[in-house]
Amino acid sequence: MIQNDLVHGWGLDFALRKCVEPAHEKIGVVDAHWIVHQTVPSLGNQGQADSGKAPWEGVRKRCRKEWSMFQDRMATAERAYFVAMGIDPHNSTAG
Repeated sequence: MIQNDLVHGWGLDFALRKCVEPAHEKIGVVDAHWIVHQTVPSLGNQGQADSGKAPWEGVRKRCRKEWSMFQDRMATAERAYFVAMGIDPHNSTAG
């Protein structure tokens, strides 16, 4: 994960679990800043109001776009891994 690769890192554990076995024992989060979640995370009033839309709508749109780009990169990396291992990605059950 590269700094600022995604607006928020929600859901990364589901994507990165493909990288290690057993995932629940080997995935951790290291960050320069700590945070305590005391409520359900939301986008609140982050961002800028634009064309009459609430500030959070722009952030949500950016999150969805970046998440889609991340998923595409993960799928490409997974296909490349299968090819490198001599596995036909179309016959794989991983995805």
